[in-house]
Amino acid sequence: MPVRFPSPASPQGLPLLAAPAAALGLAAWASWVPGEAGRALTAATAALGGASAVLALAFALDAARVRRAFAHLRRGKGALAWVPPERVERRARQHHEAVAQLRRQVEQLSAIRDLALIANDDTSLERIFERAMHVLRGLLDPREIVIYRVEGPEQDRLVPVAVASGERTRVAPDGSLPATPREALRALEDRRTIVEQGAGGTRAAALLVADGEVMGALEVRLAAGSERDPRELTRELEALAKHIALALRKPALYDRAVLDALTGLHTKRHFVERMAQLMAQGARLGAPLSLILVDIDRFKQVNDVHGHVAGDAVLAEVARRVRATVRAYDEAFRYGGEELVVVAPETDLDAAVALAERLRRDIRGAPVGLPQGETPGIPVTASFGVATYDPDAHPTLEAFIAAADQHLYAAKHGGRDQVRSARSPAPEAAGAAAPAPTPAPTAEAAFAAALLVADGEVM
Repeated sequence: MPVRFPSPASPQGLPLLAAPAAALGLAAWASWVPGEAGRALTAATAALGGASAVLALAFALDAARVRRAFAHLRRGKGALAWVPPERVERRARQHHEAVAQLRRQVEQLSAIRDLALIANDDTSLERIFERAMHVLRGLLDPREIVIYRVEGPEQDRLVPVAVASGERTRVAPDGSLPATPREALRALEDRRTIVEQGAGGTRAAALLVADGEVMGALEVRLAAGSERDPRELTRELEALAKHIALALRKPALYDRAVLDALTGLHTKRHFVERMAQLMAQGARLGAPLSLILVDIDRFKQVNDVHGHVAGDAVLAEVARRVRATVRAYDEAFRYGGEELVVVAPETDLDAAVALAERLRRDIRGAPVGLPQGETPGIPVTASFGVATYDPDAHPTLEAFIAAADQHLYAAKHGGRDQVRSARSPAPEAAGAAAPAPTPAPTAEAAFAAALLVADGEVM
């Protein structure tokens, strides 16, 4: 039962006022007792009466405040209060929801941190997609996640580049994965995040936007029974999509910095930086390092006869054939104009010459088709100069390149479409010992015909 204090003015409060009066009356009676005991009893009784009077006065003045304090306790604001069970249950539920929301926010912040680390650590699209999918699976527990890349002249096509289903993640930057955008396409058309809940679960999509540029879309499918608040899911997907876009933006910026736009090969600046590392490693550890200079034969005549558009097509196709032929640990660069360079780490001179021969045969393959659709295409050949790094003979990168360039010059003046190196016979001995390699007559004749005829007119 709640405690209730009576008011001094009420009938129940009369004993509180009578207590000091009774104590004073007792003190007066005790004063008649003779001797020392009577005086002590009188003093004690008088002190008790005075204290009772003071307490009664203080209680009378503060009775309203005391009543408010106990009313506060009775309303459930204190430890002594009685609280209805339904209120206890409601408070427990609210506390559980608050804790769950805080835990979700911590998990989201952790996922965003992981995505930021991915953006800082990796420049490989394959690794970025795989790591990003791992983070998204841990946070969303989805049935399926698809990342699309935007393509097309109008930037209105979505190509699947990564799919995560269950514990399996498939990555294909070329867009060959079997996935069809639905909500992602609507999100691209409407330029907003899409969240739809149905009997089969929740389907949502958010755009991947970095620096104001739409780079793709993130599509998520949650299983039935894992319904989420649409507004909360929208905010979560938009935050994740923003950081995924930033992670994908870095490889694009990196490629622009180190890749040649026309050929897709690394730039000359990147070649200089890379060679400084490899030459230092070779000088210290003695690891073999070879350099192959590649120069497209008669490239100026291609530009003069067929135009610079055709020349660009020839250069791009030769670069594609080089990329397809070199080994996984080789690196190809555009050195300047029609000159390419292939760096072959851990490769001695004999192996580098064999690699150059494979490149020569592959470049000399099918004629290169022209953008205007002219037939026949342009047959292409290239000359090669090969050198292997010697720290004593090549103290600088310029000296190393000059050695390979010297052999390239010999290949050019020895008939083109051939590989020259320090192992090649000298020009004087070539005629006596073995004839210098020459282009096949049929290819040379076709090449000359293609250069001397343009638009049906004999040049």
